[in-house]
Amino acid sequence: MNIQNLIDKTIENWPAKIICLTLALLLFLFYRMSTLEERFFSSPLEIENSGTMVPASLYPRMIKISLRGEMDSIYPIQESDVGVFLDLSSITKEGEYRLPVQIRLQGTAIGIDPLEVSVDPSQITLRVEHRLVKKVAVTPSFKGYPEAGFEFNGYTVRPSVLELDGPRSAIEKISELTTEFVDLTGLNESFEGIVSVLNKNMLISISGDGKINYKVTINKTTLIKNFEEVPFYFENLDPDLEIDTDIGTGSIQIKGTQNELENWTLPENTLTILCENVKDPGEYSLPVHAIVPAPFEVLANSPNEIQISIRRRDN
Repeated sequence: MNIQNLIDKTIENWPAKIICLTLALLLFLFYRMSTLEERFFSSPLEIENSGTMVPASLYPRMIKISLRGEMDSIYPIQESDVGVFLDLSSITKEGEYRLPVQIRLQGTAIGIDPLEVSVDPSQITLRVEHRLVKKVAVTPSFKGYPEAGFEFNGYTVRPSVLELDGPRSAIEKISELTTEFVDLTGLNESFEGIVSVLNKNMLISISGDGKINYKVTINKTTLIKNFEEVPFYFENLDPDLEIDTDIGTGSIQIKGTQNELENWTLPENTLTILCENVKDPGEYSLPVHAIVPAPFEVLANSPNEIQISIRRRDN
């Protein structure tokens, strides 16, 4: 058979031959696809941004990923080598955008053939705004009351100011940060600890680890109590002398802790008048000394001075 005859045989009924070849190829591809395995897992969605825009609306944090390929090829792929992300780098104006979920293969996912990678969802509608950074004060939250006789007397926090980073509209609304509750119930002494700062917006990040150190001061409750009709106590008065005056009573105002002062009884010498210098009958103006034991404190007493008439005692 010469070359011409070979050519004639080759092109004879060529449309039918092309159809057969195409069908054979399709059958091969169909068979190969039917023998491929599928593997599913989820991967965190990352936000890539070299500009000034950040997400201002909630979006799926995890994306479902489907790998299709030969079993021996797709199962050794590490999940961390298949990444998904949204790219905001080209966006310069605030608004709502429909963005494709992009795929990044690396490491064990490179060079696999055949390999089909699909994601669900494949697109995400996202509102974006300018990024804003702002410093705000932190105020701890408290609940409960200390033990009876004790009182909350203030706190300190460190750090007292934290930095917020996030979409403009959300950051502008925040004037202070609060914490989880610190329980004061039944406490009778100062204490310190660590508490988490509340962050109700997932689009906002807080500087540091989102925790603060606090110190709470708890003191004994201070009470101020007035005592009326307090008798005077005359100390070192010569036994041959006596008071010839209706001297009445005095009053005193005392400060102390609630537990100690509430049920305390005044000593008889609380309002003392020293009489060691009174040697003879006559008229005297003597100071009134308020005497109370520690830890009580005298805030005021009345009178401060007393006029008395002294006479010699009848035998």
